Amino acid sequence: MEESARKIRVSVIEDNKKVVENLQNLFSNSEEFEVIEIYPSAVLAIQSIFKTPPDVVILDIGLPDLSGIDALDDLKNLLPESKFVMYTVFEDEENIIRAIKNGANGYLLKDTPMELFLAELKVIYLGGSPLTPRIASRIIDEFETKLKIGNNQEEINLLSKREKEVLNLVSLGLVYSDIADELDISPHTVSRHVENIYKKLNVHTKSEAIIRGRRLGIIHDSNYNI
Repeated sequence: MEESARKIRVSVIEDNKKVVENLQNLFSNSEEFEVIEIYPSAVLAIQSIFKTPPDVVILDIGLPDLSGIDALDDLKNLLPESKFVMYTVFEDEENIIRAIKNGANGYLLKDTPMELFLAELKVIYLGGSPLTPRIASRIIDEFETKLKIGNNQEEINLLSKREKEVLNLVSLGLVYSDIADELDISPHTVSRHVENIYKKLNVHTKSEAIIRGRRLGIIHDSNYNI
């Protein structure tokens, strides 16, 4: 067979016999891929995978000795030219991010349709970094959530400690003179703090300030009067 027609060589690191069987059946009918080695554990793979370097390594996460994510560093050092795809049931954000940070070229779920799975492997081999659509959506959702939390935290941090104290007392229904007595400051100073709170939280009334403060977690007492 000419070099240009050579099949893409795949090594599989997977301890689930049923998954291994399914992959073998899939690749045996493929015109582009062939399985050259199968390893039931990451440790066994690290010990000998370099002897027959694959083009693509399909790597499970939940292996019996060393997790696929933790094995990535050693495997990439042994196979600097190989591509690595995590093939797993885990779709939580922590595993996804850890795998990508450790050098995974792709992250595919085991319920990915076989036709799509082969197409994604080809993309990985050619230099792409595909993610199962559900995984991509999860990462986007997590990013947007963290962005919102980050934006809220920025708003919270806009208020000084004293302004937060004033807002909490305002939410309890205290008038400026009572707040001044409570904090041992002048009513004029209280008024200035309230003005700053309105400006920083982009509100115009006491009611809006209280609602905004509760949404941001600045106001801690739920028994307030508006």
